[in-house]
Amino acid sequence: MNPFEYQRPLDPTLLIDRRAELDALQRAAADRVAVRLASPRRFGKTTLLGAHLAAMRAAGHHAALVDLDRVATVVDVLDRIAEGLRQLPGVGPGAIAARLARIGLTVGPAGVQVQLAPRGARATPSPDDARAAIRDLLRLPADLASDGDLVVVAFDEFQDLLTADERLDGLLRSVIQHQGDRVAYLFAGSSPSMMRTLFGDRERPFFGQARPVELPPLPLEETTREVLARMPAPEDPRTADATARIVQAAGGHPQRTMLLAFHLHELLRDEEPTDDLAAAAWARALREVDDVCAALWSTLSRPERAVCSAVADGLAATSTTAAEQHQISRSTLQSTTERLVADGQLLRRGERRRVELLDPLFAAWLRDR
Repeated sequence: MNPFEYQRPLDPTLLIDRRAELDALQRAAADRVAVRLASPRRFGKTTLLGAHLAAMRAAGHHAALVDLDRVATVVDVLDRIAEGLRQLPGVGPGAIAARLARIGLTVGPAGVQVQLAPRGARATPSPDDARAAIRDLLRLPADLASDGDLVVVAFDEFQDLLTADERLDGLLRSVIQHQGDRVAYLFAGSSPSMMRTLFGDRERPFFGQARPVELPPLPLEETTREVLARMPAPEDPRTADATARIVQAAGGHPQRTMLLAFHLHELLRDEEPTDDLAAAAWARALREVDDVCAALWSTLSRPERAVCSAVADGLAATSTTAAEQHQISRSTLQSTTERLVADGQLLRRGERRRVELLDPLFAAWLRDR
């Protein structure tokens, strides 16, 4: 079986590096300090969360993951919180059902519902009922920790809370602010700009209420060593050379590293005749993401396309050359660049803080356009 999973979060045992980040999360949890972790999508955030929660459980603590990815309504949020808190020992479906029953709600195959009459039809709860249920369920972790245990609760894709209801962060804050000595909260999101709004806007309830933890690109040397160890015949010089080249080409992007490693592993396992294994793996990966890159390109505005194209071609995004080529003012290119950096599409690297596209395959796709 090919060991390089790239379509879903990795098993915590397969996490590459991230020791510093795990240490930071674990120290914060021990001190009951809330943490916010923001990184672009497919950059290893959920894998890191899984490793952190697994480490907490292994140390004898309680941990739960609440996945808010793409929630659209307050009832969606309620369902996800109920599902996530079931992971805590001593909670389970019975405890969740008892809490919900207090306000006339039940849990069924379709999620949380309200019973309209004894043994009668069931319907979706109203937003107000859902908010009341959320407030009650969020007290469960602190109740569990009343005997001194540490409980860790992680919210993944926390920024999607605002899609369901712009006031829900206030509701959550009103409950968990009284649990600081018993429960450690972690808020993770894949929209750095929205996470910055949630925690950096003075008007928001969570302003200044969580310690930021960065998720940088993977270190190339250790990543090369870990990837090579999982390849067929890692002692073969051709395998070692190809592995080093694909890791370098991925630029520390976790998902792209796994995608390239997957295709290199396939080439080595199938023993297909090729003079350049790394180039062949790169070509396969680029073909696989062609439609993804095209879809991303279609969502970009004209200034965003100009910035991304200039960066992919090795130009300074705000240079006179880029402005003249695209007939866009340098000030517009500058503001667009800063917005793309804030959104996680662009990354600043090195001492000179040169701007690069976060996704190396998208950069290659643009160069081949």
